[in-house]
Amino acid sequence: MPILEVKNLNVSFKTIDGVVQAVNNVSFNVEHGEVLGIVGESGSGKSQSVLAIMGLLASNATVTGSIKFLGQELVGVNTKALNKVRGNKLSIIFQDPMTSLNPYLTIKSQMTEVLMLHKGMSKHDAVIESIRMLDFVGIPEAKERIGLYPHEFSGGMRQRVMIAMALLCRPELLIADEPTTALDVTVQAQILKILRDLQTEFKMSIILITHDMGVVANACDRVNVMYAGQLMESGSLDNIFYEPQHPYTQALLASIPSLEHEVERLATIPGEPPNLLALPDGCVFQGRCHKVHQECKGGDVVVQDFGAGRFMKCNLMQNLTNGINQGITSNVVVN
Repeated sequence: MPILEVKNLNVSFKTIDGVVQAVNNVSFNVEHGEVLGIVGESGSGKSQSVLAIMGLLASNATVTGSIKFLGQELVGVNTKALNKVRGNKLSIIFQDPMTSLNPYLTIKSQMTEVLMLHKGMSKHDAVIESIRMLDFVGIPEAKERIGLYPHEFSGGMRQRVMIAMALLCRPELLIADEPTTALDVTVQAQILKILRDLQTEFKMSIILITHDMGVVANACDRVNVMYAGQLMESGSLDNIFYEPQHPYTQALLASIPSLEHEVERLATIPGEPPNLLALPDGCVFQGRCHKVHQECKGGDVVVQDFGAGRFMKCNLMQNLTNGINQGITSNVVVN
């Protein structure tokens, strides 16, 4: 049984302008010991999906579908039941270490509270365990620095503190929501190494949310590609990087700078993501896709299942097959 099963997840928000469909009918699993990357542009629904898993959405949100963690349904459960899971077996690292820590409390107060609440430790034992975890994530002189306030740490050190806090209870699933966004390249590499080491040490599963395909290439086993609140393609790391099928995935990869090929201008994806208040009929990527067909502009979009957990939501292969069956020459190329 997967550690996490998400089926037909929908997240919408009531606003003064209408209902925003942030996540639309998304389904995926996370296996034990797996690192799953979820990638896509800003506004693609990555963070809202994991916030729904954690039960941390805004009060104007509506969630439907199913989210099962270790077989327990999380959609619709009360806060008391959620608190027994999150922070304990299910933890999250937020994307902004500058604002995620309470500026009025010392690091010691914030870390020991987790252990005293979830593990029933005494304050003395909680301090010892907190120092040990700070040492593990590379905080120098942790014993002396645990009594400091967040503003006395650099951004990279604060992110390490956030990782240490998330791991205090040895979670079985760790969600890292863009953990390297606000950090320079050197510190990014250090944080990713820490996550890889922790995953090996504690045999936990990780969901890594990012818009950086380079981060995915260095950390993940499997990748979900999201766009406009929908899951467009899913596959192993090699599938996505070496055999991308969906035009959106191909466009994302084409926009990555290459050390092997010198170009005058980086490739870009033309246009803008659709308005989530009024999604178009048919494929949500149709307005920016260079392989768009008439069939993409209305009706249902076919989910192409390649087996072994590999699939994409696109009419591309069906259109190509139909064209061949009808004796029509098509300029659509599937890489």
